[in-house]
Amino acid sequence: MLEAYRVHARRRLPAGQVGGHLRRQQGQSLEFREHRQYLPGDDFRHIDWRASARLGPAAPPLVRTFAAEQRVTVAVSIDTRATMRLPDQGRKLDVALWLARAVATVALASGDRVLLHRLFGDGDALEEVTGRGLPRRALDFLERAATGPADETFNGASMQSRLPPTSVWIVVSDFYFEDADGRWRDLLARAQEGARWVILVELDSWPAERALLTGGPTLVDGPGLPAGPLRRDLDENQAAAVAERLEAHTAALWRPVRRGGLDHVPWRWPAAPMADGGAAYFVERFTRDLTLARLFARRA
Repeated sequence: MLEAYRVHARRRLPAGQVGGHLRRQQGQSLEFREHRQYLPGDDFRHIDWRASARLGPAAPPLVRTFAAEQRVTVAVSIDTRATMRLPDQGRKLDVALWLARAVATVALASGDRVLLHRLFGDGDALEEVTGRGLPRRALDFLERAATGPADETFNGASMQSRLPPTSVWIVVSDFYFEDADGRWRDLLARAQEGARWVILVELDSWPAERALLTGGPTLVDGPGLPAGPLRRDLDENQAAAVAERLEAHTAALWRPVRRGGLDHVPWRWPAAPMADGGAAYFVERFTRDLTLARLFARRA
């Protein structure tokens, strides 16, 4: 399926859009960018005499400017904390890793550069990939992210210095983490500076969890709870309160620093258990997501 895709943001994003696939610079490419007033030293061959005439004889002449394409960097940050390993049927972490692998495969096939990044955890946190096809070390990186221990240590410093101006940064998380020191929001604000495009893919498994918790007394065990499982039975009012708090928490991690070049993409789990571990759900979302459609295109 992935062989039918290629990165196409370099042709589809309009001139000057923050986070485009192009580094907008003066060049000799055939892609027209915009008109601007003539400045001393400009090439006379770039003057658009017809457009200039429409402004009248007293107006300065207009010159055509062009856009030169550059290889883009596509970075994917994967959240590997404990909450991403839930629910048991259709784990968020598996979907995150599938998305990372799919994005990397398409970007490399398009001749771009890929950064695979663990949003949390020390040590093995960043892998740079170029060439055609995912190399063994990239697959090993994803395997370690899938099977390694969960870690709540935020690892944003390694990413901050590696995002060039021409980059797309995709963050895949449930956004259940805390940001008391503001390091995440600071990184997010910095990433939006320059010609960068940030895509936050929020993996929202609450519909599946809600169906489980409101279906009768259920054993609940996980991070943030006292030692040992708890038997809980949520009614509809309690479930609605939890949903409201979750939405407020996750929105607080990106909405206050939303600037140009940022897209928030919620992927919501179905309430019914995923018998195939979420594979069909992932394929459906990947192929139909409107934001990813701006980044990818099927080959003719």
